Amino acid sequence: MHAPIRKQTVPVGHAVRFAYLKTAIAMLYRQDTDQTLLPALQKAWERMVTRRMYVIGGIGSLPALEGFGNDYELDPEIAYAETCAALGSLFWNWEMALITGEASYSDLFEWQLYNAAAVGMGLGGDTYLYNNPLACRGGVTRRAWFLVPCCPSNISRTWASLGKYVFSSEDNELWIHQYIGCQTEINLGTPVKIDLRSGLPWDGKVRFVLDPETATDFTIHLRIPSWAERFVIHINGQSNPIQFHSPTVSKEMPASGYDPRQAWFLPVRRVWSPGDVLEVELEMQVTLRRASPRLHGHKNKTALTRGPLVYCLESVDNPGVDIFTARLNPSSVVDHASSVTSLPTLLGGTKVITGKTTDGKDLTFIPYFLWANRGESQMTVWVNS
Repeated sequence: MHAPIRKQTVPVGHAVRFAYLKTAIAMLYRQDTDQTLLPALQKAWERMVTRRMYVIGGIGSLPALEGFGNDYELDPEIAYAETCAALGSLFWNWEMALITGEASYSDLFEWQLYNAAAVGMGLGGDTYLYNNPLACRGGVTRRAWFLVPCCPSNISRTWASLGKYVFSSEDNELWIHQYIGCQTEINLGTPVKIDLRSGLPWDGKVRFVLDPETATDFTIHLRIPSWAERFVIHINGQSNPIQFHSPTVSKEMPASGYDPRQAWFLPVRRVWSPGDVLEVELEMQVTLRRASPRLHGHKNKTALTRGPLVYCLESVDNPGVDIFTARLNPSSVVDHASSVTSLPTLLGGTKVITGKTTDGKDLTFIPYFLWANRGESQMTVWVNS
């Protein structure tokens, strides 16, 4: 340990160990409520998000160290971004969400789950990536096992326990941290059965059927993701007026262009009756994300995202195109409904983003977490534009 835990405000060293340590400190805080522990946790998280995290949510930029580099040292091609580091960050974010009640931690959990963590497991569930670059010119393939087998087993136990990260509750208040389909029962003054159906990550339609034993007054806190600029809420088929909330965000632009601090919780309070239906529709548009000007090598480059998913170019989908020199025509993907296409037979069923280069060539973007499932190939998240 390089410094006392109350003075560890900068992410350094081995990324997995750092995330696990911060998780343990947060768990200690929840047990003892030692207020002196919290400031360092918050400062370290802020430093990580704004200066030491890739757009996919991956952490750990240096292969030799398997850990953090300096501020803005985020080369996409040599990125280590170990799968276990992303999983460790999930655990840390969950503890911070429970401590603070702030949506930013749950938002980063979602982003890392669908991108930096999910990429670690192949489609068949029996091949893996240990580290996860954001650009690859060849030589990266998924493996059935590793000499150090932490990632396969860590993914297995995390996926098996995903249900514990969806809800939290206290007295007559319920927080929805993740929109993952499930069924459960939670006591909110009375036992309440919840049936959650979610279209994420492919579409933003979420439906809750609430079945309290008796009509009960309680509050549901809905996480409005950082990526959803607009949303609609219906209760029993009727639209409801929404009081918008603007998150308080520091002026420092995050290195990667993704900012979980834009997320917030919307409280919905009413007397809920058996059979009530709460529907949320989150807008999912293609977004062009720009890196901070302080991030070397990213000038005039963009990363495409849609909802909670980061997209990439993979060579197998773009024959005849040099994905590293091609220049995207931004207008070919933004505000074009036809740019998003469902392909049920591709990679187990996915949605791709199609666009054009500035010289008229076709480009096909797939979700980053699905790359490297069709043999050795080239890939890039950041595209010239």
